[in-house]
Amino acid sequence: MSLSFQYEGINLEYEIIGNGEKAMFAFHGFSNSSEMFRVLEPSLGKKYTIYSFNLPYHGKSTLDDETTIHGIDTLQLQKYFKNFLWHIHHSYFSLLGYSIGGKVALKLIELFPDEMKDVFLFAPDGIKISFWYRFVTRTVVGKWVYKRLMLHPSRYMRIVNAFESIRLVPSHTANFVRNSLDTAAKREMVYQTWMCLRHLDPDTGKVCKIINERNLNFHLYFGKYDKVIPQFIGERFVRGLRNKKSLHILDAGHQLIKEKTNIELEKILSV
Repeated sequence: MSLSFQYEGINLEYEIIGNGEKAMFAFHGFSNSSEMFRVLEPSLGKKYTIYSFNLPYHGKSTLDDETTIHGIDTLQLQKYFKNFLWHIHHSYFSLLGYSIGGKVALKLIELFPDEMKDVFLFAPDGIKISFWYRFVTRTVVGKWVYKRLMLHPSRYMRIVNAFESIRLVPSHTANFVRNSLDTAAKREMVYQTWMCLRHLDPDTGKVCKIINERNLNFHLYFGKYDKVIPQFIGERFVRGLRNKKSLHILDAGHQLIKEKTNIELEKILSV
């Protein structure tokens, strides 16, 4: 059943998965939806009640005009989930994030260190912020370039391919461009999603410090063959963690949220 919660300019659609004692907030990847985590109910649904949110510009999740223009800021995000916790009558919560949803999850660790319990992140965005993302979302020239891309995609795709061939653009970035910007609807969704989340880049040093000091039950999953968010990003991140076993490499590509992932989660949950 689809529900929604609105507070100060943010209205997120969500659904409830599982019936466990602990509350868990879940955030999907780009062009996915809250439904994607239903497949993990056999493992996580026993221990957690999962509140799976649709990100802005996905499903029926919306932002008011001011937030659309300026993007979601850190305080606004903090207030939203603080009030959502009150709404569901919980004092603590856990996190589940995939791809760009992992970026939101990392920011929530930073904002709610005292309320945080367990964290499961799959190929999370936000650990490494690319030059191109900053360029497109933070600069006048970058925004102009993206608008031109919206109008003349084939021309800019050729440029991306050329930049990849001379290693000016990493292969995983080029793959993302090709896979996620091939239609006008996808290009619009990517841009709007990037823009609304542009103020929420996590401070990874602070996140690592919180994980270490509070001994968080933290698990990071990457696909061995992932070309979008490759495993070396996770390997670099765990260098800042005391528990090096937080990193798990799966025999998969970027799509990690699938039925057989329950087997991996059961190993952790049974400990």
